[in-house]
Amino acid sequence: MLYLLEAKNAAMAASRTLNQRLQGAKIAAEEQAFTDTLTGLKNRRALNLVLARLSGAKVPFTVMQLDLDYFKAVNDTYGHAAGDHVLRVAAWILVEETRAEDTVVRLGGDEFALVFYNVINATRLAKLSQRIIERLEQPVPFQNNICRISGSIGIAVFDRRSEASPEVMLEQSDQALYASKKAGWAQHSFFHCGAA
Repeated sequence: MLYLLEAKNAAMAASRTLNQRLQGAKIAAEEQAFTDTLTGLKNRRALNLVLARLSGAKVPFTVMQLDLDYFKAVNDTYGHAAGDHVLRVAAWILVEETRAEDTVVRLGGDEFALVFYNVINATRLAKLSQRIIERLEQPVPFQNNICRISGSIGIAVFDRRSEASPEVMLEQSDQALYASKKAGWAQHSFFHCGAA
């Protein structure tokens, strides 16, 4: 009888250990599903969840989209390893320029998005955009080469009254990004209704 009790306790302990491992693996898999593997930033799936949550909240926020200028030239000239290095450096700069409560996302390729909570002041956003662009323009050493990039930024501001869907939020910041690129690289632009 004592043997059966010990066997039951051992089986229960093994079951608890296995359950803890499975729970840890589930959490890791969920985290991985929302993380860009190259940069460690959140990915597009995570951004969609953040924007869906914000579309129902009555909190002011800003969505910025950033596209790296001259990135294709880095890839073409120095190779994909250099391009990957530049993407990691750009991600690090964006994280440094944001607060812990903000969200930094790699959308894919050389495109990023940033979500700033309770920041809608145009002057503050313009200064932040300019600072990000200036930091991106600093030379990026890679092996024996110097990689040079810049950035173009589109900004869409959503106040407490905004009822925009996540798709509209991204579309508006994308339209502003397009205006920046049209004006010349290393620019930032704000979304304005009727602008295209």
